[in-house]
Amino acid sequence: MSVTYKAILIGNSEYPEDPHELKKLNGPVNDVKILKQALCNPEKGLFKEEHVVELINATSVEMLAAMEDYFKNLTYNDQSLFYYSGHGLHNIMNRLYLAAKNSKKDSLISTAISDNTINMLLESCGTRKHILILDCCHSGSFKGGDLPQSLLGEGRFVITSSSSEELTADTNKPDSPSPFTKYLTEALLADEIDRNQDGYVSINEVYEYIYPRINKETKQRPQRKFGDTSGDLPLCRRKPLPKKELDAIKEKDKTMNLGSGKPRLNVSEQKIDHLGVAFDEDLLDEIIDVFNEGSGKLNWAATCDADWIDIENHDTYIKLKLTPKVGMNRGSIRVKDKNGGGSKTIRVTVEKLKEPAKKMPEPEIVNNIDTEKQEASVLKDEATTTSTKLLVSFKDVKMRHINQAKAIVDNSEQSGSILVFSDRIVFDGEIKITIKDIDVLDYYPQDINPGYTYNYMGVSGNYDGVKKMMYFYNFSWFGAGQTWKMAEQIHHLIKNKKLTVTTNFKTHINDNQSNQNTTSNFQPPQKPTIPPQQNNIYMPGSWSIYIYQFGQQISYLNLYFNVGGALSGTQQSVDGFSQISGTWGYNPLNKLLTYNVMVSLMNGSIPDHGSVSLKMEANGNVSGTDLLGRQWTLQKTGN
Repeated sequence: MSVTYKAILIGNSEYPEDPHELKKLNGPVNDVKILKQALCNPEKGLFKEEHVVELINATSVEMLAAMEDYFKNLTYNDQSLFYYSGHGLHNIMNRLYLAAKNSKKDSLISTAISDNTINMLLESCGTRKHILILDCCHSGSFKGGDLPQSLLGEGRFVITSSSSEELTADTNKPDSPSPFTKYLTEALLADEIDRNQDGYVSINEVYEYIYPRINKETKQRPQRKFGDTSGDLPLCRRKPLPKKELDAIKEKDKTMNLGSGKPRLNVSEQKIDHLGVAFDEDLLDEIIDVFNEGSGKLNWAATCDADWIDIENHDTYIKLKLTPKVGMNRGSIRVKDKNGGGSKTIRVTVEKLKEPAKKMPEPEIVNNIDTEKQEASVLKDEATTTSTKLLVSFKDVKMRHINQAKAIVDNSEQSGSILVFSDRIVFDGEIKITIKDIDVLDYYPQDINPGYTYNYMGVSGNYDGVKKMMYFYNFSWFGAGQTWKMAEQIHHLIKNKKLTVTTNFKTHINDNQSNQNTTSNFQPPQKPTIPPQQNNIYMPGSWSIYIYQFGQQISYLNLYFNVGGALSGTQQSVDGFSQISGTWGYNPLNKLLTYNVMVSLMNGSIPDHGSVSLKMEANGNVSGTDLLGRQWTLQKTGN
């Protein structure tokens, strides 16, 4: 089956929106030009010009559109190359952003392309053969690149122009490429590079050509990491060399030689840290390059004192397989040269998190259960209560008193089941409470304790002779859903004459079902007073928000917009479950919703801000698009 080689090459040299923080670069435009020529070389190239996309000085919107179009058209038979040259920026959580022509250093989310966006494009495309090469600038006229762990995955080879603590020089000549891309294109065309004489030059052979040359010129140390890959991927083709010439090349040195004099051993990394590794997360292999900063020959070997680190020694690098236990894991790898070239120690630290508490099962709604057994259990100590029909039960329910519901710390919370009989509601937990003469049944989405996932059903009535309000909720990662179902079903039973309530019964729960039969003592729900809507969209209240990108749902939010401008709630997304808090604003003239929040993940809080252009559709639904091109669908769940 033939392979089609495809590439998208992006070079951004100009940044007019933020010229003080993002200075103009000389290299990127020239980088794309010479790289395409090498890839499409008639004798040595594997790529055809019609399969190579070029993008020069593009805005973030133009970049995103071109990237989406490129990746969605990849098929199983394609091998893909993604190349970027320009400013590479990192936020406080070390997430990588590729700068666009309109990028601003203080507004990366809305003006640059994140590693998460690239990740989603890679995951959703048809091929699993990817090469990513990043020649990324960090500040001023220099380039820098922290190898993005987030871009690793199945079938991916990633190479960056420098290590995590180094800078990469841009060219000082307006018509020249950057040093890294200069040697990259040389490697694609050099005759001696095909060491195994298989007729192709692989990504590893290209890397090992670049390393000693760029290190000698700039002292940079490019990095390579591979995801869950097998074998190697070709970048260009070669004709076999005569055996004598090839043997001379191989004999020169098996380890990358970077200098002159006696052997001097060095390694590409001396410190590897992975903190906050999830319990079920498998770490990718680490590649540590070994090179000679002197001359002569190295005869090195690597050993390790930790049983959770497995070492594979290769001619020019060490491959590490990490299988840490729960907790903090520390180990040291010692690389020593037997020919007097010295030694180096690589320290590895991995923090593996405990297995998360299992998510509570969704409440089981049981109809037509064994009524006699349930009633016998609940009414054993309630001789004065008349046995009546059990209508429905809800398991895994938690109960809080109103005063405790408003507190962050609640030691009086009770766990149990709610049993709904035709004349009462019974909470069966560590204690048993009978609720009769019910006068209020309502739903409070995050009104009681803003910023937490709890969404309460409140019931007011006669609690064993005392009139008071109590709150119940079902925990759910998505917050409101299960508690709402519980309140809605109980409300439905009341409307259909199943559960007796007082004559002044009140509720704000809306029931859109066609059956409008009510008991004689049931009063229609009283609609709350709502302030005049702002241009048909009234933001304060509770909202369920679904966010889509490239046709896939990437996030679900359950947010409460306070009248005073505060914002709180929860989010479930590709990055996991998180709490959200911050501020919001809405401009009724242009229907623009703005937000400035902190997102609290397991490994810390991340700032996020942006804006969404909202519109009211003919059917009353609210939708919008943010500056990243993501589609928002909003549904109001409460005021």
